[in-house]
Amino acid sequence: MGPAPETINGRLAMLGVVTCLGAEVTTNVGIQEQIAKAPFAILGTFVLISLASYIPIFRGYTRKEPFANGIWTPKAENWNGRTAMIGFTGIVLTEALAGKSVLEFYGLQHGVDPAGLP
Repeated sequence: MGPAPETINGRLAMLGVVTCLGAEVTTNVGIQEQIAKAPFAILGTFVLISLASYIPIFRGYTRKEPFANGIWTPKAENWNGRTAMIGFTGIVLTEALAGKSVLEFYGLQHGVDPAGLP
């Protein structure tokens, strides 16, 4: 299997956490409703990220060069991805078990009306 599963899942989790929380901050809509409103856009993004991650692997890229000694290393990406996977799981579980969005659950919702009305 190689590096593909962890790399792809980590990248998707990092993207998911940032976009989920960003959309929640701007619209006060939780992840379940976000997915229900745009399932094809989300699925399409997942497919594109997965393909973009597989192409270098098919071309023989080993994730060891050329950036193995810089700030943006494969090891750092793996750890960031692992952290994001835990965070994304936390977001989903919080909404599923509490019945509230994450920001609402932690009292961080800023009061924006989803319809854009004051």
